[in-house]
Amino acid sequence: MIQAKELYKSFDDLHVLKGISAVFEKGKNNLIIGKSGSGKTVFMKCLLGLIELDSGSILYDDRNFSRMDFQEKKRLRQEIGMLFQGGALFDSLTVEKNIMFPLTMFTRWSYQEKRKRVDYCLDRVNMAGSNELMPAELSGGMNKRVAIARAIVMEPGYLFCDEPNSGLDPKTGVLIDNLINEITKDLGMTTIINTHDMNSVLAIGDQVIFLNQGEVAWKGAKEEILDTTDPVINEFVYATEMAKRLKGK
Repeated sequence: MIQAKELYKSFDDLHVLKGISAVFEKGKNNLIIGKSGSGKTVFMKCLLGLIELDSGSILYDDRNFSRMDFQEKKRLRQEIGMLFQGGALFDSLTVEKNIMFPLTMFTRWSYQEKRKRVDYCLDRVNMAGSNELMPAELSGGMNKRVAIARAIVMEPGYLFCDEPNSGLDPKTGVLIDNLINEITKDLGMTTIINTHDMNSVLAIGDQVIFLNQGEVAWKGAKEEILDTTDPVINEFVYATEMAKRLKGK
């Protein structure tokens, strides 16, 4: 579980986060949604410690991340998996070496031990046997699956996903959603997903937080977001013509 308590962040005169509080539960898909400029990305970067807060506190299972020194934060980050928007695979490394990279950085395992873990993760994301492929040989969906394998290779307790369906066709996006959901449940991770994709919200959103102008404007389960009468949220949820037509039926 991750808790955010009264988070504030400004850049000069621009107030981006205005007292955000939220609880992200273990074993659930916790989705952060909102319009561009709502504060989603800054919020996630603050949770990861990539941006320093002006005030507030962040707790990882009762460990106060905000008060940790550099070494303590470094150790905690080894418990965090990150799925970047574009996958962020190293172009010059094979699939196996991409996934193995965190193990090489943070463990003293033998090659055989690392290879065994890589093979397990590849099998977990339905990419078994693709060890020697290069990123240029992968489709968009395969790229994301390899990136997920790398994100879970250290057996993290926490998984952050930044726009996991970005650049994917709808069918492949559904496959990635289902994979993230399956891994979250099976491994009992606290998963936080930054997205604008309503398909993801309705498919796997155990808990949904809607940000508007740096504040939590709404929170609840995926089943509830379609029934809210808040005009700001409805404008986001029913932004497309297709969604508007479905609402009218």
